[in-house]
Amino acid sequence: MVFLLHYLPSLSLVAVSGLAGLALGVLSTLLQDRRAILTAQAGAGALFVLHFFALGAHTGMLMCALGLVQMAAAYPERRPRWLRVLFALTVPAALAVAAATWQGPMSALSATGFILGTIGRWQGTVGRMRLFFLSSTVVGAGHNALAGSAFGLASDAMTLSGHLLSLWRARPAVRRRSVLALH
Repeated sequence: MVFLLHYLPSLSLVAVSGLAGLALGVLSTLLQDRRAILTAQAGAGALFVLHFFALGAHTGMLMCALGLVQMAAAYPERRPRWLRVLFALTVPAALAVAAATWQGPMSALSATGFILGTIGRWQGTVGRMRLFFLSSTVVGAGHNALAGSAFGLASDAMTLSGHLLSLWRARPAVRRRSVLALH
């Protein structure tokens, strides 16, 4: 994280949006309620729209914007048909964005991460959500490395840690007791 501090003196749009997006993204991994997770992710997504715009990473920026549409559509517990259709339409839109802004592997990774996140956002349980978010984050880290987003990579590392910690905390109590008894 020390390398991120090098960005602070400039207080550029890249730095401010990256730091704030990182904070909200990590917060989303520690929350237990599905809708709270989606809200924190939406805040992080909006900030990363600005961050990727400032970096010139147009595929990532547009994927984050489509993610905002998804989170709004996935937020209600009961989703009317029109919200389900809106949510589903973000997938072909994401593929069109990747094709229109094609930057090679960076665009392919962004689209793949988006689709994995899409599956996660549609899950009804937090545990299944987190499993898809883990895979989405690993793929998204490839995009962030190619885009040169230090904040995106830091967010990926912390997000992976947060989701793994939350999955570990949520494992069944019986299994936890047996693991503790072994030590």
